[in-house]
Amino acid sequence: MFLISAWALETLVAHYGDIIKIPCNRGAPKPANLIFTKWKYDKSGGNTGDLVKIKDSNITVMATDEYQGRVSIAPDFSLLISSAALGDQRKFTCMRASADDIFEYPVHVQVLKPPSVVEILYWPTRLDTGKLTQVGECSAKEANPAANITWYKNDQVLVADGKEVIIITSVNKHHETGLSSTSSILRYSASKRDVDANFTCRASNLTSKELALFPENVDYPPQKVTLHVTPSGPLKEGDNVTLRCSADGNPPPSRYIIHLKNQEVMVEDSYTLTMVKRSHSGEYHCSPADNSSLLDSQTLEVLYLDISLNPSGRVDRTTGSSLAVLLQTNASGEPTVSWTKNKARLTAEPQFDQLKFSDSGLYECEVAIEGLIRRSSFILDVQGPPVIRSVDENQEIGGKHKNLSCEVEGSPKPSIQWSVNGTKVEEITHADGRVTQTLTLIPKENLTVTCFVKNHLGQEARSIDVSSGIFKRNATGTSGPREHSNAQRQAVGAVVGLILCALTLAVIYWIYWTKSRLVMNNSSQGLHYSQ
Repeated sequence: MFLISAWALETLVAHYGDIIKIPCNRGAPKPANLIFTKWKYDKSGGNTGDLVKIKDSNITVMATDEYQGRVSIAPDFSLLISSAALGDQRKFTCMRASADDIFEYPVHVQVLKPPSVVEILYWPTRLDTGKLTQVGECSAKEANPAANITWYKNDQVLVADGKEVIIITSVNKHHETGLSSTSSILRYSASKRDVDANFTCRASNLTSKELALFPENVDYPPQKVTLHVTPSGPLKEGDNVTLRCSADGNPPPSRYIIHLKNQEVMVEDSYTLTMVKRSHSGEYHCSPADNSSLLDSQTLEVLYLDISLNPSGRVDRTTGSSLAVLLQTNASGEPTVSWTKNKARLTAEPQFDQLKFSDSGLYECEVAIEGLIRRSSFILDVQGPPVIRSVDENQEIGGKHKNLSCEVEGSPKPSIQWSVNGTKVEEITHADGRVTQTLTLIPKENLTVTCFVKNHLGQEARSIDVSSGIFKRNATGTSGPREHSNAQRQAVGAVVGLILCALTLAVIYWIYWTKSRLVMNNSSQGLHYSQ
């Protein structure tokens, strides 16, 4: 005869849809003389039903009805039930039979389920002050136990008072699943202090607490659409521009229509204009694809700048001629213009009424308007026969060396030669095109030194008198070989004249001296005869 011993009833919490694992005797080891283990459950009406039995490692499934194909036994003798449902909320008993006794370990199963969704089903577009208005209907669906719904305004609990705050709550249970859906309607009388108020509902049961925000997380149609332009600053020709459309609905529209100047395009939310031109300037619109009356617009202004410089490139001119510089601009606004010559800034646009050698150089103009910059340039080469600007001399202090310098202008660059040889010749080319050549010499006698300059357009010469001691500067110049020869002849004539004058004086002196000797001799003879 066996004595059945029953243990106190325990409760095990399972989650809806999961596998229910019910330990036998809280998972304690099996007794040494165990014959078999069997699981059974309480049916409705007070009857019991067998589920599964294990004896000597042989498992026998005896389940019928809703547990057929859903039960098994684990190696530790725990009962396993798949796909937990509300119908599993009942008592399950583990029965162990040994040679001495039979033990029963009952467990009550409770199946919990959080709400499958918490949402606000209805809300108004506006609240009128002093008027009881339905703010929203909050729903927590398919939960066990039924969810409790609490309303908040600006994170403060709203308590129904029957006047300004009315809350109507109802619970419906699904006849097949047994899951409960809770609905709560909030009616509220707003005041001026409720401007920008935020209403929320919170649903909770034994296992979860979910918050549904109003209006951010609630479906509602868009009331406002916005067209954004990126980049937001001034647009220049060649930029890429993105038009992005957004709305305040929840969920937001899935498609938008962007109204371009000559067409309409349907986009998910944005459209990019690549390499924009001045023709893209104008007004653009955006609207949800299903609500063309809801519009926003933006005006695009594309900055542009065209310049034309005449002359350009390389420009050759002769000295004394004129050159007109014409800069034409076509811009979306008033541009700023700056000029440089050989990278040095000019105060005004260059004008050339009578060109000089010093006007040669690289001229660059820069035209700008709100970050848009255009540049153009020309290289001016003023050509002409060489011109000697000066021939100077300097004597080194305490020495016999004399430095003669010849400063020349001309283009193409002229060659420079001297009429005498020196101990050293140095040449310097200046930034404005001038060339200075210096000749160092030690004069042993007074002499005239000539600087000869020449290019394929002409030649010139200029002379300077150099003394062997402390000199007195005296430079003369000519514009060509003929004038130089005249100057030489004049100098030779002056020297010859001086020599002739000296010879004439010598002859006169010799005649005078001869006559004086004759008179003296005659006088001596007369005296002699008198004696």
